[in-house]
Amino acid sequence: MNQKTIFYILVAFVVFFVVTQLFMSFGRKPPFEIVYYRSRMEYDYDGSATFTATAGLYFKDKQKEEEYKKQYAENSTGTFQEYFDQVSEKVGREISVISMNSTISSRSGILEVIETARLSNIATVQDGLVDTSLKDISIYSVKDSEVTMALPRNAIVISAQPTPTKVVENQLYWYPREESMAFPAVSFKKGED
Repeated sequence: MNQKTIFYILVAFVVFFVVTQLFMSFGRKPPFEIVYYRSRMEYDYDGSATFTATAGLYFKDKQKEEEYKKQYAENSTGTFQEYFDQVSEKVGREISVISMNSTISSRSGILEVIETARLSNIATVQDGLVDTSLKDISIYSVKDSEVTMALPRNAIVISAQPTPTKVVENQLYWYPREESMAFPAVSFKKGED
């Protein structure tokens, strides 16, 4: 499938999508550069997860930065919900947004956007095996991107695609080098306590 037609980001996913959607809807190129992107997905055995996406945005024009803050505050939650409605349709199961919180702060000339969402049914669970696959959904990445998947402490990983760059205890890390990467399809089950 053509990568340019695949939905961008799922919580890497979320920040980039919300940001881009806000400006593309006005028919113009976003007035910022995404300097860094961090996505952390914390899964539970019941198929729910907490996704936290952090993006650093650089604006050359401070007036456009202020406009962005205002538009983001007005539209982010609705755009976020619409995105997960589309993902639900694409993967064939209802993913519910239980809660969503976002903050915007400025530091060192970078506007940092942090979005945290609690999602149910984001992973499938069958006979105790949790599968995080989201079919052909991709995560958009920039030069300085990090994707982290945190599993419960005693989880046993059965498979992981793409192969993580590194694994530290119950956390899998990817540092994408391409414009996008496939959403991590990780299968895991509960280990012994």
